[in-house]
Amino acid sequence: MKIGIITYFYFYNYGTMLQGFATQLLFGKKKGIDAELIDYRFGTKIAPRKIEILKIRLKRILIYLKEVKRIYLTGKYASLMAHRRDFFDEFVSKYLNLSPQKYMYENEVAEDVPQYDIYITGSDQTFSPKIGFSQALFLNFARKSAIKAAYAPSLGVSSLTEEQAAFIGQELKKYDFLSCRESLGSEMLEKITGRKVETVLDPTLMIHSDDWVQFSVKPNIKGKYILCYFLGDRDYYRAYVAQLSKQTGLPVYYIPVSWKDFKKSNNLLWEVGPSEFLGLIANAEYVCTDSFHGTVFSVNFHREVRVFVKHAGNVAGGDNSRLFDILERLGIEEQLITEYTKGSIIEDSHIDYSHVDELLSAEREKSMRYVESIVNSVK
Repeated sequence: MKIGIITYFYFYNYGTMLQGFATQLLFGKKKGIDAELIDYRFGTKIAPRKIEILKIRLKRILIYLKEVKRIYLTGKYASLMAHRRDFFDEFVSKYLNLSPQKYMYENEVAEDVPQYDIYITGSDQTFSPKIGFSQALFLNFARKSAIKAAYAPSLGVSSLTEEQAAFIGQELKKYDFLSCRESLGSEMLEKITGRKVETVLDPTLMIHSDDWVQFSVKPNIKGKYILCYFLGDRDYYRAYVAQLSKQTGLPVYYIPVSWKDFKKSNNLLWEVGPSEFLGLIANAEYVCTDSFHGTVFSVNFHREVRVFVKHAGNVAGGDNSRLFDILERLGIEEQLITEYTKGSIIEDSHIDYSHVDELLSAEREKSMRYVESIVNSVK
């Protein structure tokens, strides 16, 4: 049996690449199944003309003036960020099982359809209107006679416009199996489709920590440390980290993404691909992050994780809901820190992973039943 998975996986983002790999592992470990990622890179053929780029820059000149520091630091460290891509490319060549055909543009997938018994829209924000709908992610190219399923896609929003809901509802009619990564997303899809939508685990949590270790690289850091992986620019969680370091006496290391962390004094770790990312989390004493996948890998490796929100406002809604949902389902929503006053003493608390593992085991069993129902649907 051949399974083809379409998802975001090649954007030089740790969570994006690892969730794609995890989906491949999840379906591929079933006996007699060849699961591969459809090598679609989401290219765009329409490039803006130079005059259009100039007009955009002129309109943004006041914004640029206000953000001189961000622009300067981003440019200063651009070559180091670019070098990081080599580690991602190495991971792909070593571990990912890609389709023989490589597609840059959406029309190419429809013109040269990859042949599978089951087509799966993979995890991450594949159904998100914020990123922009791609019809390929809704399997518009798939053979009509094949099984079509969604495994743990995320909407990434707490509400949809009528137009967005109508588009999603129409596209999902072709699916034989529907699921979502978040409870709120499942409820929204059920209202749109009138069908039962399973809430399943992100595929990275379906792969046990012992298995992830096989693909990790142990960091060259002596002693205990605090690891920071921040995507957002908010100051409150950086103040929290400074206090945590002061109270524990542990050094802080950063996987730098946000310009706010581009400081030599921050122990910046540039040469980090997916394997190094796994190793850094697995061996950290504390992990501080505002990333969904930074959070779930920390939980998988039983780390003391402190989770922060990139956006102010409703914690249980919008982009923040991804973090709140998984922490609540695993009984550790108190690890979500929504505010912090600089210099305040941090209470010393530890996660009870025996309880987390009980809840995680139940979630894994439910999600695996969904996976098996997809696989067993092919006669």
